[in-house]
Amino acid sequence: MKHTVETIEKRVEKDLPDLISSLQDFLRIKSISAQNIGMEECASFLLAAMKSIGIECKMLEKEGAFPVIYGEVLNPTAKKTLLIYGHYDVQPPEPLHLWESDPFDPVIREDKIFARGATDDKGNLLATIMAVKCLKDADIPIPINLKFFFEGEEEIGSPNFKAYMEENKELLSADYTILCDRGVHESGRPQMYLGHKGITHAEITIKGAKRDVHSGQAPFIPNAAWQLVRLLNQLKDENENIMIPGYYDDVLPPSTEDLKMLENIPFDKKEYCEVYGIPDILPKSTGVEALTSLLFKPTATINGLSSGYQGEGNKTIVPNMATVKLDFRFVKNQDPQKCVELIRGYLENHCEGSIVIKMGDVRNPSKVSLNAEVVQVAIEASKMIYKEDPVVWPMLDGAGPMSLFEEILNAPAIIIGLGAPFAFANTHAPNENISIENYSNGIKLMASIYYLYGMRDEIEFNAS
Repeated sequence: MKHTVETIEKRVEKDLPDLISSLQDFLRIKSISAQNIGMEECASFLLAAMKSIGIECKMLEKEGAFPVIYGEVLNPTAKKTLLIYGHYDVQPPEPLHLWESDPFDPVIREDKIFARGATDDKGNLLATIMAVKCLKDADIPIPINLKFFFEGEEEIGSPNFKAYMEENKELLSADYTILCDRGVHESGRPQMYLGHKGITHAEITIKGAKRDVHSGQAPFIPNAAWQLVRLLNQLKDENENIMIPGYYDDVLPPSTEDLKMLENIPFDKKEYCEVYGIPDILPKSTGVEALTSLLFKPTATINGLSSGYQGEGNKTIVPNMATVKLDFRFVKNQDPQKCVELIRGYLENHCEGSIVIKMGDVRNPSKVSLNAEVVQVAIEASKMIYKEDPVVWPMLDGAGPMSLFEEILNAPAIIIGLGAPFAFANTHAPNENISIENYSNGIKLMASIYYLYGMRDEIEFNAS
């Protein structure tokens, strides 16, 4: 097995100039889903690229949706199937004046490729299919069935993701799913996530008088802005605890397995605070206690506030309307639908004025055991490629579509980061990048996983 992985590494190094060129070609294709720019062109480019390396693929389409690219490499003797997920759409590049080079003309500086989508998610995505090319070119058999599901709507919330999955349930069937998004750890060690939080969004509007009123009437006229401030002040306390009765009833504390993983995650609080320019984290904790709060605590976050006059100078009014946008993140064992009803009831009962509450769709929390077969294979492959133990997170602090893979396909999902470290990738910002080392290691890692997962019955892994 070690010899085969070494062959994979040598093949990637030999083909690296062509592999870099392929990524640059991919990055040149605009695919800005929020603005509907270049989406069909990019989907067609990806389809052709996959076909050129021997992946059987086709475009799945729905009216009013951007296409999904489905691909497969089937082995008639294989007993195992992996589904690989990624997205070919990218964030808008603005503000353009902060880019040091054209965001859609990828350049290499200091062994890094700079372009929109370099890490999120075109670099990750392309590594997963170039891993197939590497294995084929090295005459290494792929001992599993491989399936690929690449969507074009992740950056706009994946509105058609669930429908695509439900309509193609049999086609997408697999044992496990690997999402290749995000990057390696800031230390350079490989990194993976075994789950994520659930999420919903809320928009709350408080309405007062039928119009803005001269502020001289403030003693008489209810101020929608003040009413909203007082309502929000009752939602969380000074220790960041959500004040809704019963909200924490179903929350599971981290298990012994979870705590073991947390103990092995490097976390330098001082460095973290320096990166984000803050004096301390909330709450003022360290080590495992801080990471437990990050991953296993539900959140209620104000995303934006709007009320009254926002122009230059002053305008003496009593605002008749105030709006807040929030997100609520759920942890394992919480029922998001139950939480939504608790949130709605609490806000309605504590609001002084007329309130309108719009709750978004919910995504459930998701979690895979450290001992799951795909996790153990990914850990072993990471050790072989990076020569270091991977950073294994029991949960991602964010949310995503991972739960749907288990709920619809019965194919539990994990995330493996192949791109630049999150703190330095400039994801969603100017000068997004991926290092050549990140990209090449990502190809080596995915090729090794494809091979080792199929050969697992012939080798023995030790739980880490």
